[in-house]
Amino acid sequence: MPPADPPRPRARTPRVGRPPTLDLDRIIAAVLAQDLDTLTMQGVARSLGVAPSALYRWVRNRDELLDLASAEMGRRIVPDEPPTSRTWQPWLADLAHGIRREFRAVPGFAARMLSTGVHREAGHGPVERAVVEAFVMGGHPHAYARQCWYAFASAVMGWIAVEQSDFPADPPMDFEALIAILLRGTEPG
Repeated sequence: MPPADPPRPRARTPRVGRPPTLDLDRIIAAVLAQDLDTLTMQGVARSLGVAPSALYRWVRNRDELLDLASAEMGRRIVPDEPPTSRTWQPWLADLAHGIRREFRAVPGFAARMLSTGVHREAGHGPVERAVVEAFVMGGHPHAYARQCWYAFASAVMGWIAVEQSDFPADPPMDFEALIAILLRGTEPG
């Protein structure tokens, strides 16, 4: 006689009542809407209209909030398609536009990144690895590709920090000129 199949666990019956008031998207949006230098669990909970204990069910502490926000910004910044040996420069231009778009949405973030040097691995790491890979796809040795990343990221973030400071540039600053200069300067050879 063949062994009997183990009994299947019964499906949980959905609980009747209010739907959950929190989800990761709401939490991340609340974090990104706040000053990241003074971010607290209590402040985020207050902005979400929930008790801090409700927020603690999702994240353990402020560092996890910052990691969630950083990972989301990194996800938004990196283009969906990976770079190739044919597309590495347009890919880098798309990435620069993504950095500008996302950092402009969180005023002061670019200046904070440049001045404090605080990088969250959850967001920064994947962006850095993707950009280094783009430079490698462009024909650069890995060690030099990392140097290209440093120059590229510093230039783009510095540009955004200056834009956000309302620097009186005459003629007005042109982000496309920055990208063209950066990409021309990263041609292998």
